[in-house]
Amino acid sequence: MTDSKSLTQPDGRQVYVTYKKRYVGLFAIVLLNLATGFVWLTYSPVASAAQGYLNCDNNIVNLTSILYFVAYLVMSPASGWMFEKKGIKKSLLFGALIQLVGAWLRYFANFIESTPGNSGGRLALTLVGQVIAAGAQPFFLNVPPKFAAVWFSENGRTTATMIGSVSNAFAAAVAQLVIPAITTSPETMADSVLICAIIATVAVIPVFFMADRPPTPPSPSAAEALLETSEEPFWVSLKKVGKNRQFLILMFVFGTFVGFFNAFSSLIAQFSEPFGYTANDAGYFGAAMIIAGLVGAGIAGPVIDRNKQYKLLLKCMVPVATLFYIIFNFVVRKDMFIAIIVVSALLGLCSFAMLPVILELGVECTYPVTPSSSTSLLWASGQLFAVVFLLVLGALQDNDKAVSTGVSPPLVFIAAWCVVGTAPIYFFKSSYLRMEAERRSRQSEGVVGKASPHDFEDISLEVKGDVKV
Repeated sequence: MTDSKSLTQPDGRQVYVTYKKRYVGLFAIVLLNLATGFVWLTYSPVASAAQGYLNCDNNIVNLTSILYFVAYLVMSPASGWMFEKKGIKKSLLFGALIQLVGAWLRYFANFIESTPGNSGGRLALTLVGQVIAAGAQPFFLNVPPKFAAVWFSENGRTTATMIGSVSNAFAAAVAQLVIPAITTSPETMADSVLICAIIATVAVIPVFFMADRPPTPPSPSAAEALLETSEEPFWVSLKKVGKNRQFLILMFVFGTFVGFFNAFSSLIAQFSEPFGYTANDAGYFGAAMIIAGLVGAGIAGPVIDRNKQYKLLLKCMVPVATLFYIIFNFVVRKDMFIAIIVVSALLGLCSFAMLPVILELGVECTYPVTPSSSTSLLWASGQLFAVVFLLVLGALQDNDKAVSTGVSPPLVFIAAWCVVGTAPIYFFKSSYLRMEAERRSRQSEGVVGKASPHDFEDISLEVKGDVKV
């Protein structure tokens, strides 16, 4: 890595600059997260068609989702190490390429004959491709807070983190709407797999046009992060974060709600099927989460960027999200389509708004540890919980009992766990360590506020590296 120069006024005052090229990188991150959402949820939203295409039972279809969470746990440390050693651009490119390989291997499996008595070849290659593609996910999930920290000012970081992070949940919800619409039978399953492979291919392109690092930092904390010697080795940072009690509270809450959101996204069609709802209906439930979630995240990001009240918003949103999981137990019934849509929308509103807030709080309460360490552990908790929840919810799923009693055991479990998972957030008391450090830095340096690179066209700067503005 190379040093990044800072801009100063003739009187020595520091100026921090943001560059338009940051939006190219943000777009690349969003597109990669969209692609991984489609590859992840190619099969589980259309379980019946997938079973016919792969000639397997429902447990194997659920396994395609579980593999994503397990692969994340394995590859997340590798992604953190690559971000530290190779930089953002090369790490994203590596992730994009292995996702592309995995997605196309799944499609090539279509050319292997599969019958009820001989499903091995197609199923095996599909699962191999799924595992390879799943290994790319941590590169896309972990990067938004780190990218925002080095490219955006403190007045735009939360919004950037929100856009990058929510794009994965957005993709999951869109996939639940689109995949059932284009997969109407086992015979059309191959078309869906091909479309997902094409999306994964297109997602690679913007990565080539993004810059790895800005020529000059946008904030005091970014100035430190861009220095070659400022960040600790990833493994050292990871150990420090793991010993931070305040961070562990965030980890448990994040794991609970992200884990349930992922499990809910994967299994919503199965939860609603006993009550007469189709895969297309489940897609509409996911779409309701998207639209409302984007509204919630779109409001929360800029608002939090202005008032910085991360803790207040989180302590309001967590119990509200729990309430909606409880309400799901009373609305997932026959002929309650509109009610399910409304509750899905409200749940999406809360869930999407919480995501960037917790990720940014994770950086704040562990500063000056590198953001990739806190983000890796937060997402790892979400994926680990998702694996456990998928296994438990799958075991609890009982269509006959749901029909006869009107109660869905998996939904009862979700509600009960969320009630338990809400309590720890009220013990979170950490200060905003990064913002406090930046405030002290600006006061000591006499910093000039926000500026554009064009304001300094008459200043000659030596900027090492291949980044161009």
